[in-house]
Amino acid sequence: MPAHRVFALTDGVMAIAMTLLVLDIEVPDGLRGAELREALGQSLSQVGTFLLSVVVIALFWRAHHAVLRGVEWIDTRLFWLNVAFLALVSLIPFPTSVLADYGDEFVGPGLYGTVIGTASTVLYAMEVDIRRHTAGAWWRGAPPPAQALVFLLSVGIATVSPTAAIYSWAAAIPLAALENRIAARLRRG
Repeated sequence: MPAHRVFALTDGVMAIAMTLLVLDIEVPDGLRGAELREALGQSLSQVGTFLLSVVVIALFWRAHHAVLRGVEWIDTRLFWLNVAFLALVSLIPFPTSVLADYGDEFVGPGLYGTVIGTASTVLYAMEVDIRRHTAGAWWRGAPPPAQALVFLLSVGIATVSPTAAIYSWAAAIPLAALENRIAARLRRG
């Protein structure tokens, strides 16, 4: 299958997943004055998780395009890895909603960390598969997936402290920067 078809499907799934995120932000009808202000205040967690997931999906979209850069044809294995990745991205609105409603319980950050960590792992598997076929040595330019490790480890943290699990996701930022530096070194030789 030509890669441009996979890019088109991926772009569409990402756009729909982002759009679906906003549907969970709700304020009851018919409120006025203090009740309306209180309802808007309570919707802040929904807005926060919406923004978090928009950024996560945007980063997945960017990473997906980077992983498939230069690929012209998609074989069967890569096709199914991509389908698995897109299924997980399509699922993101659900754990986002659960996180907004149950961020203070294990299920909120636990489910979110599982879905994001698994999607990151599948994207990494796609990169390894591509590099194995094109570069001959999969370890060159494909460092361990920092984001996957952070989000999957946060599931364990959530069993002890859901709040700590959510804060642990910030570790993905410096680890991603380190991952990029490692990848650059591996590509140089």
